[in-house]
Amino acid sequence: MHDQPDFARLFHAPAALRATSLAASAALLVWGLTGCGGGNGSAVPASLTTLSGTVAVGAALSDGRLRVLDADGAMVASDVAIGSDGRYSGIPLTGHGPWRIAACGYAGVDYRCLYAVATAAGTANVTPLTSAALLLAGGSRPEGLMSGAAPTLTSARLDAAQAQLRGSLAALLAAQGLGTSFDFVSGTLDAGSHRGYDGLLDAVDVALGEDGVPFVQISPRLGSGNLYLEPGRSLGSLGSLGSDTTADTLDLQGLDTLFRNMSAALASAAACANPATGLQALMASTARLEDGAEAASGAAAVAQAMCAQFAQGEDGSGPLWGSTLLSPVLEDCDLSGTTPVCGVSLALRNPQGEVHAAGEDLGVTREGGAWRFLGDRRPLGLYAGAHAQRTQRVDASAPAQYDRALSFEIEARASLACARVEQQDADGRLTTVAYYKRHPGATNQRRLALWTADGYGATPSLDPARGATRHMDDSWVLLPEGTLGDATIRNFFHGGRRVTISLYADANCSSAFSVSGRNSFRVPVVGTPPIWSSMETQPWPEVEAPGLSALRTLALEPGAGATISASWHFDHGPLGLQQFYVCGSRGACGEGEAERLGETALRPRVLASTVSVRNAGATPLRANAHKTLVLSGRTGDRVGLQTNYSSCPGTPDGQRCTD
Repeated sequence: MHDQPDFARLFHAPAALRATSLAASAALLVWGLTGCGGGNGSAVPASLTTLSGTVAVGAALSDGRLRVLDADGAMVASDVAIGSDGRYSGIPLTGHGPWRIAACGYAGVDYRCLYAVATAAGTANVTPLTSAALLLAGGSRPEGLMSGAAPTLTSARLDAAQAQLRGSLAALLAAQGLGTSFDFVSGTLDAGSHRGYDGLLDAVDVALGEDGVPFVQISPRLGSGNLYLEPGRSLGSLGSLGSDTTADTLDLQGLDTLFRNMSAALASAAACANPATGLQALMASTARLEDGAEAASGAAAVAQAMCAQFAQGEDGSGPLWGSTLLSPVLEDCDLSGTTPVCGVSLALRNPQGEVHAAGEDLGVTREGGAWRFLGDRRPLGLYAGAHAQRTQRVDASAPAQYDRALSFEIEARASLACARVEQQDADGRLTTVAYYKRHPGATNQRRLALWTADGYGATPSLDPARGATRHMDDSWVLLPEGTLGDATIRNFFHGGRRVTISLYADANCSSAFSVSGRNSFRVPVVGTPPIWSSMETQPWPEVEAPGLSALRTLALEPGAGATISASWHFDHGPLGLQQFYVCGSRGACGEGEAERLGETALRPRVLASTVSVRNAGATPLRANAHKTLVLSGRTGDRVGLQTNYSSCPGTPDGQRCTD
């Protein structure tokens, strides 16, 4: 389980194999559209031209919807269903070109939006690389270009953006047999084929961000290096990507076979437990799961644990038999050993059509000439993630509070005394981010605790001889406001979104500790926190006035229940919302804690919901008590975002609510 930071004590991400509902039939979030200005093309008769293409991230985008705008911002098409193979077709073009396209759906467990620009009728693919081209051509984040006119999107700029991408990806294009003039919008794309354009999408992870100016960062899944690009500036490019010859021999189509066979094993309890065709037959001999009481090792034990999880269902709500696993989206692959180990996430669609996250940071490997499910991808539990939150007071005026953090979870294996987390800068130098150690006197410690400067705050000590832990399982590093915190984040932009975690057997962090012959691991960071200047413009959900009023007036006697309804909109693009809950106190509102009054799962396309709340305590909850309404989710770039709306009438006007 990836727990919440101390500054919030609100957010809990699901543990591996704990199924959490994400969405059913996800559709595009709708933003306000206005038509204004003039186009830079000519009118196109709808009867003569149509648009078709493929929406993919390597695997096809699942449960997707698509919309198209013309150059003036007029709606050409909306809520167009994308097929299970990622294809859409037959959209009649009207108005003036170029035409902007947005498509939103699931890439594995992540809800994300992809963008493209078509300058003419015909083929218009929508992929992470067409999103990158749109940013480089328009000089703005793509979601900001999806309303009104877009005069910066000229043919010349679009051509230059594609040329900038092709030049930076030359080695990877060549490895996939793609020419130096390949067009990312109109080129041939067969989602799931793992060849050509689709193979290129398998090989790279594309992230869009902003650091004074918008940028594109491309990280390798199959290969090496890190690439940072800014619009129209050769001097704004840092790094490069290289292909890996070992990757050329990987049978990635075999991954689809593995997932189809795993889906077949989910038909029933008997199918799951069948030793010849069930999950056990699809497990690696070294399979393992490390999830508290559900820890398991070996093919048979891991298969049994997974079958038990699917039988239990989401929060014990009932079996998930009949579900199917979505096509896997590769994370990064470790090709350094005798057999490859690739990261994947498990996303499944239940018989009701709902998409569930059934596990993250899992792995697959090659064994006996076929891909096998590994469970935990590393021999030691390691996780790195990024989070940000905004807290607003709703009963009086007070400035919004923004926080951002990194979380590093390091399994507290027996005899492991210390771990060092390092990141790489643009010059390839390693710099220490934090140390983690055992907490004195702790029993059943699940993971190492942050080694802090003073034992009170979240500032990490960078000297293993000086400092203290605060409490066991304290995994969160709060990043400072402003440029000091930005420096750490920019290293991820310029040096790569991975950290090196080194293990030690002594508290001085000097004697190496080995697990399966290794004492150091490269771990991808799930998302990267925003720099401080862009905190306000993250896709925070804006709750409408009636929901805030319901929070302010909420009062409950002991044992009493009620409901709170809220609706919201987004001013800065979409967010894959996952959870809506209400707390009596932020200080004790973690998952399962007493002050969490009620919660409900959310679907990303939903813009309103109702949560049932109950006062399980022995004292009344008064209208003037401290209460918080929370909406949490994850961006398409996998940053955990949480918005807190707090009411605290006892706190003077102008001050923030405190726990």
